[in-house]
Amino acid sequence: TLRRHLQARHQGEYLKWSAANRFKSMLPNDAKQRCKEAISSMQSVLGRQSSLEGHLVERGPIVQYSEAVFHEATVSWLIETDQPIHALQHPSFGRMVEIASRAKNGIRIL
Repeated sequence: TLRRHLQARHQGEYLKWSAANRFKSMLPNDAKQRCKEAISSMQSVLGRQSSLEGHLVERGPIVQYSEAVFHEATVSWLIETDQPIHALQHPSFGRMVEIASRAKNGIRIL
C-alpha cells in the first residue's frame, strides 16, 4: 500500500510534512505504536478502576413462572387477604398481572 511505500522510501519527507501540517502520522509503524500506547494506557486505567462490590445490591432468587406456581400464589393471596373469589375476575387485577408479567427483573411491591 501507499503507506508502506512511504514508510520504506520516503519516511523522512513524510514525517517532515506531517509535522509541518500538524498531521498525525499514518505510517504503519507509527499507527502500531499509537495502538500499543492506547492499549497500555487503557490497561493502566483498568488496573486503577475501583471495584463494583460497594455498588451492587444482592437480590433474592427470582421465582421462575409456571402455571402451577402462579395458581398457588393466587390461591394463597385470596385466602390470606380474605378476598372474594371474583376478585380474580376483576379487570384491574388482570391489568396488574399483565403489567407485572412484562417485568424483566421481578417486581417490588411497596
